Amino acid sequence: MCKSLAACALGTVLASSAPAGPVLHSSAPLEMTASPASGYLGRLAPATPVTVIEKKGDKVKVRVSGRALKDYPSQIFRDAGLRIQYAAFDEDGAVKLSGAEKSVQSNAWQAASAEGWVPPAGLTQDLDGLWKKAEVRHADACSTCHGAANEWAGQLPKRGGRTGHSSAGANEQMFKWMQAHAKPM
Repeated sequence: MCKSLAACALGTVLASSAPAGPVLHSSAPLEMTASPASGYLGRLAPATPVTVIEKKGDKVKVRVSGRALKDYPSQIFRDAGLRIQYAAFDEDGAVKLSGAEKSVQSNAWQAASAEGWVPPAGLTQDLDGLWKKAEVRHADACSTCHGAANEWAGQLPKRGGRTGHSSAGANEQMFKWMQAHAKPM
């Protein structure tokens, strides 16, 4: 018997998937560890796609892939020059760079990946459900004054604290939705 709906869904997906594992998404910010029993390695942002590699005890090993700045490979982003953060790491060498460099605004980017362990309850197949929650949060918190446009990132540090909005807590998923769905500037 499964301990949670997420654990049951993950067990079903793992049992029916190819050896590479399913692609799931982080349903909230998730702490990653280097092994099932070790301490902090890094952090996945909400709605980050990950590939499940294996399951051990109450943790699953996942791989997050994207792009990183060649000179500062401690963060993985969705794409070169598109700073929608997937993960951030404290440990040197946690992010592995590969492939040809891509230059965007004089910055060298490379394909990047990192592996770590997370609780399976923090993963979901339902990306649309995550986006719907974030959209509702945006409608409740911000849309009276603002549309979804990429200018929000520059305004948040100036105005967010005065309005009770910050990039932490319940708003983090909303900010990720805004990045993924906003009109370009």
